[in-house]
This record gives sequence, C-alpha cells and structure tokens, in this order.
Amino acid sequence: MELLITTERFEDAFIVRAKGEIDLGTVGQLDSALDAACDKVTPPMSVVADLTGITFLASSGLSSLVRTHERCAEQGTPLRVLVGNRSVRRGFEVTGLDQMLDIRDGT
Repeated sequence: MELLITTERFEDAFIVRAKGEIDLGTVGQLDSALDAACDKVTPPMSVVADLTGITFLASSGLSSLVRTHERCAEQGTPLRVLVGNRSVRRGFEVTGLDQMLDIRDGT
C-alpha cells in the first residue's frame, strides 16, 4: 500500500495529513514531511500529525513520531497527533507512547 501525505499551514498550526499505511517502506515520507513541518513553524505554532487516514502504523511510524516530538520540543513547538482508527491508537497505548505524546481523537 502506498502512503499519501499532504500538508496545510494555518496561523496556529502546520498540519501533516497522512493516508494509507505507515511501515518501513513508507516511513521515510512521513519523516520528510514532519521534518519540513518542524522547520517551517515557530512557537507558539504547533505541528499536527493527522493520522486519521492511517489504517496501519508500524513501529517505524511510532519511532518517527517520537523523533519529531523530541525535535519539536527542542524548539518549543508542540506536536499533536490525531488518531481516528482504534487499531492505530492501540499501538500508542501498548507502547506507553500515549503518555508521552499528545494523542487526540481525530474522528
């Protein structure tokens, strides 16, 4: 499956929307889009990873989000993650990343 990434900038947030599956073969696209988002925002803007269109999120995708969280935190930019799929949310819960990352219901 392929991954489709779109971005949109607002006054208060830079949104990275992903649709499809995030796995070892597609995580590079997510990394690139999130890195670009971090480069384009200044506090108090936030970076929003909209994963409501994601049907599968592998551990490589979770790692990408942790790296982005750390990078954004260094520059004082909040990262928010929108999740709309129960199985995707479960990945955050079983790893404890729902306690580290700002996970929100995107449905």
